[in-house]
Parts: sequence; structure tokens; C-alpha cells
Amino acid sequence: MTQTYATDPGRHAALLDHLPADVEALGIVVRNVVGGAGTPGADHARLVDLLDADQARYPGQGLRVPRGRPVGGTCRSAALLMVAALRHRSLPARSRVGFAPYLGDAAHVVVSYHDGRRWLTTDPRVPGATGFVFPGDAWLAYRAGTLDAARFGGGAALRDAVLRDLAHVNGTEVRLTDEWGPMGPDLVDGLDVIDDLAALLVSVSRGDAVAARELVERYASDHRIRAPRLVLATT
Repeated sequence: MTQTYATDPGRHAALLDHLPADVEALGIVVRNVVGGAGTPGADHARLVDLLDADQARYPGQGLRVPRGRPVGGTCRSAALLMVAALRHRSLPARSRVGFAPYLGDAAHVVVSYHDGRRWLTTDPRVPGATGFVFPGDAWLAYRAGTLDAARFGGGAALRDAVLRDLAHVNGTEVRLTDEWGPMGPDLVDGLDVIDDLAALLVSVSRGDAVAARELVERYASDHRIRAPRLVLATT
């Protein structure tokens, strides 16, 4: 998988050269560079911006060198760094949006990577975390009447999470606050489209290559669901 607008390290690519391929070891590096929750910072649009900030504090120092003052960031910031490092080694990886029961069901960004057999999920900010809820699964359960959407902020919040996860899977790593197309406070028309996308996302998480191709085609051809490039460029 190639780098995207958000994960491209740009002038800092050499910083990724000697990072570990092991996900657990890489998580330690990520947490060294990107401060945890409560650390003042920004949700950098691009990884290169985060690395600019890091190198301004620690010029020329590799990312494994202990940081006394890590750069503040978000769960998305941490995910961008891990995804970029794995892609730098030509390992398949992507960020995913969903909900973290281990963080009070908060909207959250994690990393999915392929170990050669299947897609696995890891949280670079919370080592050992389990139970991450993908929005496709949550949406389908909500529509089937087996999930109270209020748990995750309501039906509109679930729909928006499906669209953000769709964008991340397709290489547009939007922020959790970015909005476009049908997003908003209310559920209106087009719920059948979200049903279809949610089902495809569930299949993609299970490694269904046919569903993955269909999801790419849907995202590329339907402007209603596709995140405009302007979202990351200006917000």
C-alpha cells in the first residue's frame, strides 16, 4: 500500500527507515513521539506536519530517542504515524474509524494491518486494547433493532462514523470532526445506501477481496459519500 496525502512523511521519510516492523514495538515508538490524551496539541492534517513539530523540538533525533516533551496529538495522529511506518516497509496497513468501549465508547481511530493471513486491529495509543467496534457492525445492529444507537451518540453519529471509516479505508484519512455530504444532526434519506456501505465495510474487515473492490468502486464513483480533498486541505 502506498502512502496517502495524510500519511506521506515527505522530507522526514528517513525517520521511518529503521523503525520496527513488529506492531507492539512500533506502538512504543508511536507513544514516544505522540503525546497521550490530555497532552496539549493539534490534530495535524498530515503526518509531515506532526513530524515537523517533533523535529523542531528534537532536531535530527530518531523517533526511538526518548522524548521528554512529545508532540501533542490525537488518536488519528498516532494512527497516521503507525500506518505510515508500516507502509514504509511495504506492509499493508490502514487507519480505521469506530468506537472504543475501553474509552467510554468514544469515537476513536485505530490501525488495521495485514499479517499475511488476515487483517488485525491494534490501538497505537492503548496497548493491549480489545473490543473496538467498527461502525459498519454498529450500524447494521442498530438497523436490526439489536443496538441502542444512543450508546454511540445516536443514529446520525453512527451514519457519520460509517462514512468516515469508508474514507479511511479508501485512503482519505479524515478527522473525526470532518463533515461532508449527507452528514449532519439528523437522519434523512439515503439510509439504504448506508446499509450497503456498512455491509461492505463489515466484509472488508473480514478480508473479502470482492467486497473491497466494490467498496473502492462505490467510493470513487459516488460523490455523495466521497470525502472531498478540500476537507483535509483546509480544516
